[in-house]
Amino acid sequence: MKPLPTGASQLQLLSFYRFAPIHQPEIIRDVLFERLETIEGLRGTVYIAEEGINAQFAVPVGGDGEPLEDLMDAFKNDTSGGCLPFDAFDAGNSPNMGNVVDIDTPTFDRLIVRTRDAILRDGMNLGEGVSLDWSDTGEELDPAEWDEQLRQPDIQLLDCRNSYESDQGSFISAKPLNTQAFSDTWSVLDNEVESKALDPSKPVHIFCTGGIRCVKVGSYLRQELGFDDVRSLRHGIIGYQRWSGEGDKCAGEDETESEDANTNAASLWEGQNFLFDKRRFAESGQNETEIPE
Repeated sequence: MKPLPTGASQLQLLSFYRFAPIHQPEIIRDVLFERLETIEGLRGTVYIAEEGINAQFAVPVGGDGEPLEDLMDAFKNDTSGGCLPFDAFDAGNSPNMGNVVDIDTPTFDRLIVRTRDAILRDGMNLGEGVSLDWSDTGEELDPAEWDEQLRQPDIQLLDCRNSYESDQGSFISAKPLNTQAFSDTWSVLDNEVESKALDPSKPVHIFCTGGIRCVKVGSYLRQELGFDDVRSLRHGIIGYQRWSGEGDKCAGEDETESEDANTNAASLWEGQNFLFDKRRFAESGQNETEIPE
């Protein structure tokens, strides 16, 4: 485990993904790992593939240096001093800032940067030479819009996570896909449409832990199943819980800094959010000093 910087007392959790072409993932892996290794105490996992990049980190805060700023700089375009053939945070893309946790909270053991065949393995079988456009996913809603629309009657709301996740918690009135693995999703969606349990002529709302699965689900719903109106939750459950006041502030953030924070209506989330670091669960209403996908 990498030593932490002098004076660091907390970890800022964050994640992000970007679907964009990377023609030489192995070269990017090596350059990026060398750069990230210089950030003292940084832990997390980065997957790089020809379809893009997917990353989760625990960044030490409160100590010497500017590790969060150094991390963000590493994922800029290589023409701007970064390591990528694109800027991971341009065009309105921003990291999904999770909780700030105590320095002793189990998160990631070390820093891992790996190449894979896909940043999100999906198990789709569309036929030889057939692929989906990951930029054609539907509309992304911020948490406030999402909350407002979920309070309307008779919406189609799909929980795109696996059963072991949705069994622990979900949005009120959400329909779980009851999958055991993400690769089961496509046959389940096919069956839902064929049985008329899902209506492609009506809007459908979809969500997952941090948003990445909804990119592929939204693309499939639109391009394979004929849905015109697909709406997903920006930054997933993690973003909603932050907006609703169920997560901690980000490092250096003041109580008044989030203009869009919910201050009135009760949260529509019930139960625990299954996490994919070593914390495993984040409960509704939990106050961290307390990780999923």
